Amino acid sequence: MIWRIVALFLILASPALADRRIALVVGNSAYRFATPLANPSNDATRVAEKLRAIGFEVTLALDQDGQAFRVTLGEFSEAALGADLALFFYAGHGIEMSGRNFLIPIDSAMKSEATASFETVSLDQVLTAVQGAKSLGIVMLDACRDNPFGATMKRSSGTRAVSRGLAPVPLDQSSALLVSFAAEPGNTADDGDAEHSPYTEAFLEILDEPGMEVGRVFRTLRARVKEKTNGRQQPVFENRLPDYDVFLSPPTAAGDTAGQVTIPVSTEPAPPTPPERGVDPMGMFFEAVRSNDSGKLSQFVSMFPNHPRAEDARKMMESLEDDAMWAPIAADGSEAALRRYLLIFPSGLHAADAARRIEELRAAAAPKPAPVPVPVPTPPVVQQTPSVVTPFQTRRSQPSFNCNLASTGVEFAICGYEELASQDQYLLRVYKNAVAIGRTNKAAQKSWLLQREAICNGPNVVECVYSVTAQRITDLGG
Repeated sequence: MIWRIVALFLILASPALADRRIALVVGNSAYRFATPLANPSNDATRVAEKLRAIGFEVTLALDQDGQAFRVTLGEFSEAALGADLALFFYAGHGIEMSGRNFLIPIDSAMKSEATASFETVSLDQVLTAVQGAKSLGIVMLDACRDNPFGATMKRSSGTRAVSRGLAPVPLDQSSALLVSFAAEPGNTADDGDAEHSPYTEAFLEILDEPGMEVGRVFRTLRARVKEKTNGRQQPVFENRLPDYDVFLSPPTAAGDTAGQVTIPVSTEPAPPTPPERGVDPMGMFFEAVRSNDSGKLSQFVSMFPNHPRAEDARKMMESLEDDAMWAPIAADGSEAALRRYLLIFPSGLHAADAARRIEELRAAAAPKPAPVPVPVPTPPVVQQTPSVVTPFQTRRSQPSFNCNLASTGVEFAICGYEELASQDQYLLRVYKNAVAIGRTNKAAQKSWLLQREAICNGPNVVECVYSVTAQRITDLGG
């Protein structure tokens, strides 16, 4: 047992197994010729702190003018060449011009389109910088606010400048890259009324969650921002991820309840696990499917990443993740939980069921129509026995049922007396109103009818029916 502990210590301490992760975090707030922004400096400072806490080498750059921004980016680009993972985070003003995106230093005047590209930092330069990393480059842009120069910039003929949001980015097919925008192309993102923007606030909530694969980080980020903004803002991300898992915050070591010791997760672009001699890929795939085991599916994809059934295995793994999330949400049953599921899996296996449940919850909570007041009939003055009845065909009021099918003493009494027939019709209206507001149901009404038959089975049937029915009307709110 002791030698195992020593071996684990040596593995954790080995620098060869630890990856190098670097980050450049930029926050531009104090603009000289544009609307100052309240949160970018706060956003950048807090993101830098959290990245350092999970093992990143971080450069924090606040309120960068054009020269400082370019120098800082150049140094970061050089550092990325020796890193496994490079992350760039930017909060501040950004614009799109002619389909390209630009980040705005604090000293940019942006008097015309012709000079704008010389006063800004192109997103293309940032993408080139992070692509120097061996394993993965990540770019995060909380910069989709309104163009602060949209009303004053002189535009060049034959070009297009937009005042809302940023443009989508085509990814280089040759490198692993993830680009995340705080809002959809053409839309703007909130700077936020609190300490941080909704995008940064959501990222800070999940950044240090150990063992969350990077693709899942940005899916969760998108869902959190949609929830915080009631669907007004939806982050998007484009990615070409490597064929192995990459973590911003590595999984904690087994048995480490304090969460202070982590197993370094190498992001070296290693080749897929070679299959053992004699392993049948189709047999391995079918066994993984039969077992419904995500681990076996992942092993199959790792060993045979280019196999024709590898994509099927990946889809099944996503379905298992879908089911795993749905189970506790279905048990919870609240509208908030169901909405969280739809935010993460809008086309998921249980999306239709979640939408149906939300509609049912809203329908149940909607205000019910008030009962329609109907005058209560005057009690009848009984001077004859139930056997002496008015012929059905000469009656002015008809009860709620067909008197030609009457078979009990109570039914004959209702059909024989005008007042009871009128009272029976009134009971029907009160009953329908009570059902509409959830006060009773069909089974309860049927049970009461049977009780009335039993109670009023005697010589004073007319008076009994009137009294019992009047009490039922009162109980139903009539």
